[in-house]
Amino acid sequence: MFYVTVCLPMFIWVIGLILAIVRWKQSPRKSILVLIGLSIMLLGGLTDIAQNFIHANNSHMMNYTSFTHVFSIIGVFFDTLGWVLCIIAIFYPRQKRR
Repeated sequence: MFYVTVCLPMFIWVIGLILAIVRWKQSPRKSILVLIGLSIMLLGGLTDIAQNFIHANNSHMMNYTSFTHVFSIIGVFFDTLGWVLCIIAIFYPRQKRR
């Protein structure tokens, strides 16, 4: 169940990356913000997967359990930063055409 809750949003973020690339010519600044934000959110998802892997193999990797707290904090930071950049892109004013 964990992988559904982590991998499904990651799949949606990849679709968002593709849409940002497709709409690049219409608004490049917004596309850059969305690309950076969604890429950072993908990194946050990867930290969640790494944290789950360490918890699953806890008996074999006792020295690495302290990293799970670090992964949790980093994941929240990446997710928050990604959402902030995406929200900035939403409210960023359109460029006036000449």
